[in-house]
Amino acid sequence: MGTLGIVLVVAFLVGIPIAFALGLASLAFLLKSNIPLILIVQRMYTGVDFFPLVAVPLFVFAGFLMETGGISRRIVNLALSIVGPIRGSLGMGAVVSEMIFSGISGSSIADASAMGAILIPTMGKAGYDAKDSTSIIAAATGMGILVPPCMAMVVLGGMGQISIGALFAAGFLPAAVMALAICIFIFFQARKGRLPGDRHPFSLSHVWISFKRAVIPLGMPIIIFGGILGGVTTATEAAVLAVLYGFIVSVFIYKEVSYSEVGTMLVNTGVVTGVILILIATASIFSWIMANQQIPQAITRFMLTIGEPWLFLLLASIVILIGSAVLDGLPAIIILYPILLPIAVKLGIDPLHFTLVMVAAEGIGIVLPPVGLCLIVICGISKVSLSAVTKPLLPYIAVMFLSLLVIMYVPWITLIVPRLFHLY
Repeated sequence: MGTLGIVLVVAFLVGIPIAFALGLASLAFLLKSNIPLILIVQRMYTGVDFFPLVAVPLFVFAGFLMETGGISRRIVNLALSIVGPIRGSLGMGAVVSEMIFSGISGSSIADASAMGAILIPTMGKAGYDAKDSTSIIAAATGMGILVPPCMAMVVLGGMGQISIGALFAAGFLPAAVMALAICIFIFFQARKGRLPGDRHPFSLSHVWISFKRAVIPLGMPIIIFGGILGGVTTATEAAVLAVLYGFIVSVFIYKEVSYSEVGTMLVNTGVVTGVILILIATASIFSWIMANQQIPQAITRFMLTIGEPWLFLLLASIVILIGSAVLDGLPAIIILYPILLPIAVKLGIDPLHFTLVMVAAEGIGIVLPPVGLCLIVICGISKVSLSAVTKPLLPYIAVMFLSLLVIMYVPWITLIVPRLFHLY
């Protein structure tokens, strides 16, 4: 295992992409161990050979269509019209917009890019300091990972043999808990004068106009969630419908996406999907080596000595949170989840609840300063340095972590919706 660890650390330090770092470390170990190299091909193929992964490129492509097709702008306007009369309404509007838009894009990077590009200039004009607006968008993006569809849910559902539809349904209430906590914090920040106390007159006519403009974009989550929760479609079939609907809306109805842009989106979808699949494939080799060397079993024996499910959940969440910050979210959870899930099951923790808690921890990790990937994206849009945004963002991170503890230790928040719709 020394060779595996040394090569992996060196690869990380010299900046080799995580997927290739895992592959190189695994190759070095197999060469030293005289294990047939054909195992690499076999494990890579097996690692990506499960049907739920078909949903990955579909949701990625749907996200690209929604991001550039005028959808997000209309959703943001609807959200702002609803929360207009409340103190800190613009900040809360960002959170509400993220909840709606996240259920369409399925990509945290897409959420961060779209919401940041639209809302940060608007918040600046309303008197928000760039550091504060960046912090709010980052917190909303971290929360948004709980709103389905979510790439982590698709991948982990396949890896853990858990219904993706059940995972999607399980995300709604936890997302609402975290979003409500962030909105309450924004309200009190505005009330104390630490944020602009922006309020706009509430007008039913304005809400109605905004709703009419957003009714077509809102059809996307209705199709996705209505089909899954109603038992009409699987998550993969819902992804197909999402692509079809997004293409029609973006190209033919709003006409904000040209045929040439569709081609570019398809290429970008292939690139993003390729990155995810290579990561899963090389992580499967890495996981096999760890299993072959009895590493998961050793970790399991150690964790079982703790004997307390609540403590294991806390430690596992912190590990995922830190790993997601350092390893850009999805790679960390792909590496660590297969090790942690069997331990959770042995400790009597519901696998659906455990998976959702891990996704929530990943959401905090991807915006954790100073290395969270989505935070870096948002800072690039707002042109604020990571060091400058750290102090105003930390209270939001604390609020999100407290929300995570509530989700962690009140399992019915996660389980009630899937069971209500007989998905789990």
